[in-house]
Amino acid sequence: MICIPEHYIELEHIYSATLARDIKSLAVVSTLPGEGVSSIILSLARRNVLAGRKTLVVDFNIYNPAVSALANTKSKSECYDALSPPCTLPQINGNNDIAIISVPIARKLVLGLREPGVLQTHIQGWLKEYDNVLIDTSPMSLTNGANLPPEYISSACDGTIVTVLAGKTTNTALANTLNQLNKAQAQLIGIVINDQFNPTLKSELLREIQRIEKTLPTIACKLQGWIKNLKFLSLEV
Repeated sequence: MICIPEHYIELEHIYSATLARDIKSLAVVSTLPGEGVSSIILSLARRNVLAGRKTLVVDFNIYNPAVSALANTKSKSECYDALSPPCTLPQINGNNDIAIISVPIARKLVLGLREPGVLQTHIQGWLKEYDNVLIDTSPMSLTNGANLPPEYISSACDGTIVTVLAGKTTNTALANTLNQLNKAQAQLIGIVINDQFNPTLKSELLREIQRIEKTLPTIACKLQGWIKNLKFLSLEV
């Protein structure tokens, strides 16, 4: 899981379109595993506490509970018919801590959360104590009897964003995800493109120049400086 620095303009765009616009509860959804859902969730949470808002992250990613693992939490839901109480993830910069509810494991609890209106009631209760609730979900393509359908979670939230791993997620798979969210009447705010495996031309050129650094260091240094200063390579498309 990659942490996106709070000052990155890309994160600011996501924040401005969601939590800064009074979206109280937000679900982040992906089609496939590894598309950056947990990274987006935690980065948004950190940005949100910088704005002075009490933030709760709910880990419903039963397939890969990375948020729960990071907080070193152990779910109590294996023994009880209720979600485990929030624990805190301390912030290095001294701002408000992020509260985290760990992933539910007990099958009975998961089935109970699927009942109509149950999740909405939980969210309404959380919002009495927290300014914002962010929910991590399992990949849409891996929905089964053991987890909570992402589209159901999304329909219970004020808004939803979808992460897409560029170069990996197909148009057909993404279209299926969007169709399921639409059927569930989820409020789609936008799509976040994860370009981890789809580098920019500027990045690729700089990487190729590294091949000649040992044999032609002077030329390599000049080429790197020239490419870094090319304005058109820095433009967003």
